[in-house]
Amino acid sequence: METITLNSIAAPSSSSLTDARSNDSILLAELSHGPQSRTDLAQKTGLPRSTVHACIRRLIANNEVEEFQLASSTGGRRAALIRISPLRDIADVVELGSHHARLGIVDLFGNVRATTNIPLNIADGPEATITTLYNGWAQLHKEHPTIPQASVIGAAVPGPVNAQGHVISAARMPGWNNTNLATLLADATGRPVVVENDARAAAVGEWAKRGETTESAIYIKAGAGIGASWIADGIVFRGHQGFAGELTHTRVETLNPILCSCGNTGCLETVASGAAMLRHLASIGSPITTTAELIEAAQTGDYTVAPLVRNAGAHIGEALSGLVNFLNPQHIIIGGSLSQTRTLIAGIRSELYQRCLPLSTANLTVDTAISGPDAPLIGLAILARQKTM
Repeated sequence: METITLNSIAAPSSSSLTDARSNDSILLAELSHGPQSRTDLAQKTGLPRSTVHACIRRLIANNEVEEFQLASSTGGRRAALIRISPLRDIADVVELGSHHARLGIVDLFGNVRATTNIPLNIADGPEATITTLYNGWAQLHKEHPTIPQASVIGAAVPGPVNAQGHVISAARMPGWNNTNLATLLADATGRPVVVENDARAAAVGEWAKRGETTESAIYIKAGAGIGASWIADGIVFRGHQGFAGELTHTRVETLNPILCSCGNTGCLETVASGAAMLRHLASIGSPITTTAELIEAAQTGDYTVAPLVRNAGAHIGEALSGLVNFLNPQHIIIGGSLSQTRTLIAGIRSELYQRCLPLSTANLTVDTAISGPDAPLIGLAILARQKTM
């Protein structure tokens, strides 16, 4: 079972590390858990206080850490807290869609420094896509010259990905099957690379924004497609081969099952995704052609769109109901562009409460994500931080 552990980054043992940079690494690993005083660092790492002070001076001079804020006073002089510098490491990240990419520069604490959206046809294949991304990041850095160059790269893709960065049988990414995107990006940029499924990356971003207080949650990314991720006790589950979260290909009850891109009929994606709703509207002569127009129409109560979106929510709730009974999560979190529509959330919530056991929904919350459109970018930066630490 492939997993990602989010809430611990093990510090190396100090007993076998004696040189200065190894001591620096011990302190940086301990600081990855959050700001701490020099005294706390000495106690937790077992390093002499004089060694900690010398290392901190060196790390501050190298812009690797900084004094952050004053700890609450317990009498006498207050001790400054030390944290890893937000300028120490920067990630160039991207969320890939079928026809666009959202590029970002994010520090490894998940602070978004700059973003831009660019047109991109993912069906053009890996080589053309990587060239477009490389040029896009270069332009973004040119527009923000004070931000340091990235030390790591992150990419979120709309399909299954394994732990090695291979795209696996992605119906929405024609021509990408078994492409090792991590290797291709590393070769193009000369930097370490993190590649993750977009819904899992977004779930990590949401987890970070909620302050790591979420015990268990199913995250749904509802947009042009539908993705899902499961987080429990700070662990994200990829599944045996990276396929975990493919809720979009769960079959749901429909009067006229539609052929899905995966080859089956009646998949959730065919009735509840933004792309499916736009296809339906086109078939009845609606002037609505974009997801943004769909969302606006749903929010204003358009008599054609609002029922369509609520029905999509009901189908998502139908697909989720078995998972809620089985996993008993604390939260259902709805992200992605369609999460802006109250009608979709209402449809999901109503269907869950109708189909699930009362005990499963007694303390269940169905919330809109708080991390916004940058959730996958933030998640990639958090994952990159773990990779570099």
